Amino acid sequence: MYACSPAWSADWISEGDLERVLTQLSPVILPSPLGPDRVGINYGLHFTGGEPFLNFDLLVKAVGMAHGLGIPSLFVETNSFWCANDWGTRDKFARLRDSGLDGLLISVNPFILEQVPFERTERAVRIGREVFGGPITAA
Repeated sequence: MYACSPAWSADWISEGDLERVLTQLSPVILPSPLGPDRVGINYGLHFTGGEPFLNFDLLVKAVGMAHGLGIPSLFVETNSFWCANDWGTRDKFARLRDSGLDGLLISVNPFILEQVPFERTERAVRIGREVFGGPITAA
C-alpha cells in the first residue's frame, strides 16, 4: 500500500493501481491450508505497509477489492500504534472484517515495542480475538 520511511513523502498506491495489482494476483494466491477464510503467514494475501492503518479508508477499499476478487486468506499487519482505546480499535477491526478481512498479524518485535505502548499491542490482540475469533498471529 505504501513505500514508507520517515524521510519519504506519503506516496500511497492509487485505487486504480491497487485494483490492477489485485486482479493480476488473484488467480495465483493460495489459501491457508486451514481454509480460505483462515490466516496463514505464507498463504493468502498480507496487507502491510509501513503501517496500513495510516490510511484506513484505503485499507478498507483494498480489503473489499481483494475479497470481491475471491482472494483467499486475507490479513493485515499492524504495529497497533493507533489502538488508543477499545471502541476505536473494535470499530476498525469490525469494519475490516465486514469488508472481507479474515484476520490479523500484530507486530511485536522489540523495535516496535520501543515506540508503541504495550497496552496498545495488548488491546489489538485482545480485541482482534474478539472480532475475528480464534488465534491472532503475533510476529
